[in-house]
Amino acid sequence: MAIVVVTDSTAYLPQAVIDSYRIKVVPLNVTLGMEVFKEGTVYSNREYYWRLRSEKIFPTTSQPSTGDFYEAFSQTDPGDTILGIFITSKLSGTAHTAEMVKGIFPDRRIFVVDSRCTVLAMAFQVLRACEMAQAGFAIEDILDELKRIQSRFGIYFIVDDLEYLFRGGRLSRVGKLVGNILQIKPILFISLDTQGAIQVYDKVRTKVRALERIVEDFRRRLEKGLIERVGVCHVDCPEDAAHLQARIEALWGAPVPVYEVGPVIGSHVGPGAMGICYY
Repeated sequence: MAIVVVTDSTAYLPQAVIDSYRIKVVPLNVTLGMEVFKEGTVYSNREYYWRLRSEKIFPTTSQPSTGDFYEAFSQTDPGDTILGIFITSKLSGTAHTAEMVKGIFPDRRIFVVDSRCTVLAMAFQVLRACEMAQAGFAIEDILDELKRIQSRFGIYFIVDDLEYLFRGGRLSRVGKLVGNILQIKPILFISLDTQGAIQVYDKVRTKVRALERIVEDFRRRLEKGLIERVGVCHVDCPEDAAHLQARIEALWGAPVPVYEVGPVIGSHVGPGAMGICYY
């Protein structure tokens, strides 16, 4: 009898981590023109973002089907406890669908957790759950720990190109034009205070200044002893992410992981976006 952790593709976990902890990943879907595919298949991230930059079409994304969750849950042993940790319900119905499928298995112990976040902040919850499960903690202890992490996490990321917020309906045409002329780089964030929704943290002129802002905010929180774990994430801008990683590592005093964001989240903030996540 084991605790099996299930998550969705927007955690963007490295394959080595997935294999090490035997995590089951249920992918979300991407529609690009007439083409529909599961995130993490068909295209590499680099190939996908090349298309996103070069084509006028704007992709849409959708949650996994009930069949996808049924398959994932069915692949576990009957005596296993299933712990599902999924993208915030403010951005997707993924957790709701998982909860529906849970009802098909009345004799199984299945726990569905709305992570209230996505990307690295969700990955941290998945990793912590796996670490605790491997160490022999009870499911109740793991659920309590996830609640604690959710009360502390923050994702702060810089949007490099306003075109993608405009295409996704999150910015007016006038706002896009004015923002590009003034080199406005919005800093967006997700935290418990936003209930898992994306909100504007600040609007800063130039990417350099936006980068300084999030690094300085991290430094202040670190000095107050408020940081336990930190990582960098980016959308097809590895060089910029490496620079941010070096800045954070200099303050953190230890290696900081870098996660690459895939199509489902990357489509909405656009290539060139990057940020940090911590709890």
